[in-house]
Amino acid sequence: MSANVLFSIFAILIGLCIGSFLNVVALRGLSGESIIFPPSKCPKCSTKLSWYTNIPVISYIFLLGKCKYCKEPISIQYPIVEAANAILYLAMFLNFGLSLKTLFLCAISSIFVLICITDFKEHVVIDLHTYILMALALLYNILHIGSISIPQSFLGLIAGYLIFELLAHIGTLSVKTRAFGEGDTLIAMGLGAFFGLKMLLFVAFLSIIIQAIFALPALFVKYIKNKHYGTAFALLAAVLCIICTKLINTNSQYYLIFIGAICLVLFLCLFVILKTLKNRSENEDFYYMPFGPAMVASALIMIFFSQQILNMFI
Repeated sequence: MSANVLFSIFAILIGLCIGSFLNVVALRGLSGESIIFPPSKCPKCSTKLSWYTNIPVISYIFLLGKCKYCKEPISIQYPIVEAANAILYLAMFLNFGLSLKTLFLCAISSIFVLICITDFKEHVVIDLHTYILMALALLYNILHIGSISIPQSFLGLIAGYLIFELLAHIGTLSVKTRAFGEGDTLIAMGLGAFFGLKMLLFVAFLSIIIQAIFALPALFVKYIKNKHYGTAFALLAAVLCIICTKLINTNSQYYLIFIGAICLVLFLCLFVILKTLKNRSENEDFYYMPFGPAMVASALIMIFFSQQILNMFI
């Protein structure tokens, strides 16, 4: 068996074990419990778990997704997080080899997993997790493991704060709701420290695209359900206009007229959507999808495919 295969197996096993620990850290961080005491227990019956019922992924499979003691269902979150962390560790090793860079990237990817758990589950980003992300990102560049200088790393951290807080306050002024949560700003600071200002802009742009892919269909359905038909139509029209910009022949003599018409329609659509958001009643449920996971996804994409993505735009 080759050394690469052995190290790959080791990366998977370590990833599974740390993934199991991440579940504990995230869930107890939300509940305010210590991550050390009490020992692992069933969240339903609070029975202390034996070691053989706490083996990452394997125990879930053999127990058929149910607690050994109370027979209540075990959340699918546990094996998903364990497997996801193991896959990330394996991917880091296969792409960057056995190196200090891989060690840092594995640690950072585990923080990403923590952020996703808490943001998906409770729409909360725990400050401590983002502070650790910032510290790891700065140290990553201070040790010259990354591709940016130390000043660029600190500049990226500051830029992450300024850009996201500016956008958040614009949202507050226009639709009475922050465009981004404070936790998203902290994540942006960590990503800015890791990637630097230039790459942070690409990460932010990619995050918005990822968020839109998942959020727009759900938002459209919600507007229809709440009988905001005009807003739903405006949302659909805006998406179609953006698609049309890719279909227009740039050599056509009517190109500028088409672009002008599309910009006008987009402006009208934006006006209708913002008006609906601004005039919604206090009791009306507002659709919210956490932005942290989209930022994490875009960051991971940039870690693995940064050069290919930059080549598309530069």
